Amino acid sequence: MIPLRIRAALAAASLTVLAFPAPAQAEPGVYHLNLTVTDQSGRTTARAELDCHPVGGSHPMAAEACQALDRVDGDPSRLTPQAGVDCYQLYRPVTGSATGEWNGWPVRWQMESGNDCKLRVATYPVFSF
Repeated sequence: MIPLRIRAALAAASLTVLAFPAPAQAEPGVYHLNLTVTDQSGRTTARAELDCHPVGGSHPMAAEACQALDRVDGDPSRLTPQAGVDCYQLYRPVTGSATGEWNGWPVRWQMESGNDCKLRVATYPVFSF
């Protein structure tokens, strides 16, 4: 037989676990990103929605972008830059942003780049819109 003190301690521990649920995760299986490019002044210069599994949204290369993101588990910072493309050297800074969910996990990502060409090459094909 378990002593009363131990049963009381176990009951209290159980209530504590119930009172503090695990951190929230978005709905599993959701693959949706809002992609934006903003200029130095903060003005949005390009925008696309990307849905994967199934592929959709306003992104012109949605299937390719979804495949690229699948290879890196939805982490844009792990994308492989496009090979063989030279960008012009004009300094016109832009920021690429991705927000949304990938397989139910929140995505909040930003990258600053010297110009829009360099952003597209670094994140190909995700920011190719």
